[in-house]
Amino acid sequence: MSTSPEHILIAGAGVGGLTAAVALQRRGIPCTIIEAAPRPVAVNTSILLQNNTMQVLSELNLGRHMSERGRRIAHTSIMSVDGKVLTEVRAEDVDGTVGASALGIHRADVHEVLLSRLDDECLVTGDPVIGFETDAGGVAVYLRSGRRLEGRGLVGADGIDSRIRARLHGDRPAIHSGTNCLRGVTKAETEPLDEVREWWGYRLQFGIIPLPEGRSSWFALIPTPPRPVPDPGDRLTFYQRLYRKFPAPVRELLAATEPQETIEVELRHRPWRGGSGAVTLLGDASHPMLPNLGQGAGQAIEDAAALARRLDGAASVAAAFREFEKERRARVQWIQRQAVRMNQIASVPSGPLGTARDAVLRNLPDRVERTSVMRMFDGAHT
Repeated sequence: MSTSPEHILIAGAGVGGLTAAVALQRRGIPCTIIEAAPRPVAVNTSILLQNNTMQVLSELNLGRHMSERGRRIAHTSIMSVDGKVLTEVRAEDVDGTVGASALGIHRADVHEVLLSRLDDECLVTGDPVIGFETDAGGVAVYLRSGRRLEGRGLVGADGIDSRIRARLHGDRPAIHSGTNCLRGVTKAETEPLDEVREWWGYRLQFGIIPLPEGRSSWFALIPTPPRPVPDPGDRLTFYQRLYRKFPAPVRELLAATEPQETIEVELRHRPWRGGSGAVTLLGDASHPMLPNLGQGAGQAIEDAAALARRLDGAASVAAAFREFEKERRARVQWIQRQAVRMNQIASVPSGPLGTARDAVLRNLPDRVERTSVMRMFDGAHT
């Protein structure tokens, strides 16, 4: 392989890959993003940028730009279907300690902010990675078009079904959670406008994330059906039937949403994996997690900042990658485990187990709840 240029190659232009490029450029480290799609496109969903994520974005000089496009979240609550509060987090208990407020924002707005901070020439689009090889000089990446790119290192940020991860660790299937999630965005608001609310039934879970400009984003979790419902209209009707006994805000948002404004996924996750040599993994390529804690995008953003910091001035890209993986592994594995547990708790059936869950959550001491929340929000600085 010929002498490598100084670029870090990033496979994938999702939130993690784009943030990594911004963080690297901010430190004067040249990079190239390789995106399989003709252009970077965000799916029609929201992101809850939690306090730890906003802290990192602020340190990357992105916090203000995100805040201008999102809605500040002052309160997060989880309630039973009959309206009893099971657990809650208020901004005044977190913001002062972490140093940043949570934000509800559309995923497309996150992409636009990140892309606006990048040079156009750093993007290679419409040409997916099909392979790579490494040697002492760095890495060579092969694209479907036949093009060959060289760099100091390769960052796999290509999602839960990462080709980079499969090449490193084998193409093992992801772990199925047994839960499906329908997400939607609608031009309707529900009061209060600064509160994320979730209602937990038994094997059903519905949440609302407020957005600016009179919009709301919502998600609905159900046990994975035995057969998929491919038609968007039929699928939305199916969810409406399941949630017919939930409170009015839930029913109203479902009724106000156009079927084409929804997207359904089966929730999957994988164990954390790192890289090898001049290759590493970031975000969902490394540690895809269930969305029950709202930390998937946040942990990819934390990854990006930590990666740039480790590469800044590093004599060896491979060594910097291993330090990055060492720094991030314990934290993301803990959050992955907590997300699985939260999914299990939220998905309990009716009867004694469901009654016991609600009672335990309502009576959980504040200090125990705060300790868990602050551990999730801590350790996120660039």
